[in-house]
Amino acid sequence: MISEKLLHYIWKNQWFAKEQLKTVHNQPLAILNQGFPHQDAGPDFKQAIIKIDDVTWAGNVEIHIRSSDWYKHQHQYDMKYNSVVLHVVYEHDQDVFIAQETLLPTLELQPLLSSQLLLRYSQLMYAARPMPCEAYIERIHPLTMQSFFTRLAFDRLMRRQAQVFEILHTFSEDWEQALFYILCQSFGFKTNAPAFEMLGKALPYKILKKHADSHLQISALVFGQAGMLEEELEDAYYQSLQNEYLYLRAKYKLVPVDAKCWNLLRLRPHNFPCIRLAQLGEIIFTHHNLFTKITTSKNLTYFQSIFINKPNDYWDTHYYFGKTSRKSEKIMGEKSFHLLLINALIPFLYVYGTFIGNEKLQEYSMRLLEFLPFEENCITKKYKCLGFCAKNAGDSQALLELHNEYCEKKRCIDCVVGQRVVTME
Repeated sequence: MISEKLLHYIWKNQWFAKEQLKTVHNQPLAILNQGFPHQDAGPDFKQAIIKIDDVTWAGNVEIHIRSSDWYKHQHQYDMKYNSVVLHVVYEHDQDVFIAQETLLPTLELQPLLSSQLLLRYSQLMYAARPMPCEAYIERIHPLTMQSFFTRLAFDRLMRRQAQVFEILHTFSEDWEQALFYILCQSFGFKTNAPAFEMLGKALPYKILKKHADSHLQISALVFGQAGMLEEELEDAYYQSLQNEYLYLRAKYKLVPVDAKCWNLLRLRPHNFPCIRLAQLGEIIFTHHNLFTKITTSKNLTYFQSIFINKPNDYWDTHYYFGKTSRKSEKIMGEKSFHLLLINALIPFLYVYGTFIGNEKLQEYSMRLLEFLPFEENCITKKYKCLGFCAKNAGDSQALLELHNEYCEKKRCIDCVVGQRVVTME
């Protein structure tokens, strides 16, 4: 079944036979300008220019699968549609009148469309394979694909920007608290993201700042609010944190996260919650003016000096409180650092640049993606194997956007590859 969205693209790109065009009432028709897509309520294309017989008309174009959809959609009662000069339909099944008296000129596309176009569209939309376009990817010109990837990466960043602004609004435009919350989100690395998000809400950053000169108190606040200091353990470091936290908890009337929220299964040792919490606490203690440092950072090396810090020596021989392990440094790995930049800091920097009107900061944050390596995961690897571009993090972000917003939603006709498949001879 043909879709209205496909008809929009057919009209926008004029993918139909245009020799000796006529309306359904046999009037000679010439399309001088197809108009501009209109996203808001009202006709589908604005400012079109057409010629019927010897009369030139300027106005709007409405597109439907069938002519009768005009009445089905109640356009006869909407004054916005009185400016329509051409009704473009796949199948003409009923005459349409504007203001109940003026016959609306109609162009029927069905006899003008290539059967190959409709066949390829059906193959894309109803294929059982998840990537029915894979055989055509290599036929797309590299510059066309590069332009599409730039748009995809930007769209993904805009999606994240909306989320950051929403977070900022939640915290009453407190940039420091918003940054702390966003960092907590990313420190969860999917498996423990919900628990870290709860920590980001449960621990006010202004309280952390008040105790920024005390390593013990910062660690006590982070672990205590994470619900990790509720047991009784025979462990000197644990007990020192617990005693400090009990005092701070009473002082600020804090409510910790339930320890049951943390997922301890199917995790690599360096992703264990206590290790990530220790790393987070170290960042807060080491960099008191974290917001200023991030928003004035000049390069990746400087970011690395902020976020890759060695936690307390206690964690060299522990993954959990009270359980010793073989000695190893628990410094954040390079891959985790890159994910933190991509998912948290780059969107945050872009949003802050937008907020203060600093285009250079926006450009810098986007350019950072070009200097970060391609993200290897089950989704990006699949697309890479199919021949999609895979040079840097900008490309992997583009592929994630392509997968989530186009392939998964069957928006093939919105995709450069899908459009190429449909119009290919």
